[in-house]
Amino acid sequence: MTKPTISILYTNIGRGHPFYLDGIVETMARSGEGGFVMDKTDVFAVSRGPAAAGWRLAHWLYHRGSSGGLTGSVYGLVRSNTDYNRPSLMLRIMGRDIVSKYRDLADPLLVAHPSLVGMLAGRPNLIYQHGELVAPRESIVKGAATVIVPTSEVASVFGEAGYDRDAILVSGLCIEPALIGQADDAYRLRMERYSKGQGLTGAFFSSGAEPAMHVERLVTASLSHLRCRGKVVIFAGRGGRLDAAVRRRYRGEGEDLVILNSLSEIPSEPPEAALVDYDSRRVEEQFCSRLFANLDFCVAPSHERSNWALGLGMPMFILMPTIGPFAPLNCRLLRDKGVAEIIDSDDSARSFGEMIIEFARDGSLAGMASAGWGKYSIDGFERIVQHICETYQQ
Repeated sequence: MTKPTISILYTNIGRGHPFYLDGIVETMARSGEGGFVMDKTDVFAVSRGPAAAGWRLAHWLYHRGSSGGLTGSVYGLVRSNTDYNRPSLMLRIMGRDIVSKYRDLADPLLVAHPSLVGMLAGRPNLIYQHGELVAPRESIVKGAATVIVPTSEVASVFGEAGYDRDAILVSGLCIEPALIGQADDAYRLRMERYSKGQGLTGAFFSSGAEPAMHVERLVTASLSHLRCRGKVVIFAGRGGRLDAAVRRRYRGEGEDLVILNSLSEIPSEPPEAALVDYDSRRVEEQFCSRLFANLDFCVAPSHERSNWALGLGMPMFILMPTIGPFAPLNCRLLRDKGVAEIIDSDDSARSFGEMIIEFARDGSLAGMASAGWGKYSIDGFERIVQHICETYQQ
């Protein structure tokens, strides 16, 4: 008997939207592909001519527009006013080859970016994976057969926008499959370290765009924590702005730094200061999963790792300013839930190590971890795969 096919279309711009598709793909693969043949590709491979040029421009704008400052403000304004429900010349140009390839296929098609929903609205069996904890205006696009969201709060936003209740699947939070099995033990060990006042280990991440202000504050905060006898693990894309800044600052300030990459053996415990120099999302996630039980907090923009703070009891320190439509809403949600604080100035980055010591001493870290543990289901990817199998294998 021939297996049914599921098409999976990536944008591969940034980390957030591709990350959510990665989790579904990995979960399907772990279960023997869920009985499907997976046809994976991205918009750059599908598109030609003007359409490909449009996607390359979108990629460039993502990196340049997410740099903060005036350019970042303009970029955020443009994105916040984007409406993929309305036809536009740019959407038609960028979607030309995508529509030609997928419009008339009956196989289920899984996407995670709202622009693709706008291009393919009304296509049968179009599945829109919205993994974010918030739903800004840009993300509310009608026309998918199924929209998958992590919480009932996000489901209500899509319902108010016109989606039928039967078309909305509430999956639970989408956490990396490799972290689910160790989540309980990692949380217990983290709470034990807080109570003993041991030197704590922080994980430091930038967004895929690596805004300059985020990069500088992240490196400064990591050095501050290191000098307060904490441990530091910095995750940076090879050859990027963060990679270069970490090497330059640590070398210039005389701090030892262990470089880990795809050729390195992943240590069971992190060294005092490590730079994970990854060349793919897969390598980054392998290091994250292997080191996760050693981590006590994370420093990052308020993007997809917001799920760690709200679902895994991982206190988060959010790099400011927030850029784009998702980050400000995520930041507000996490702070309202008591699972995150902010690094909003150069001074707060320089004093970050002292803040961690004080937060450990007065119980704030333990309180943040407790507030983000056990409140939401964290098996979102498994529920999504189960739903797809039950719906499309009949």
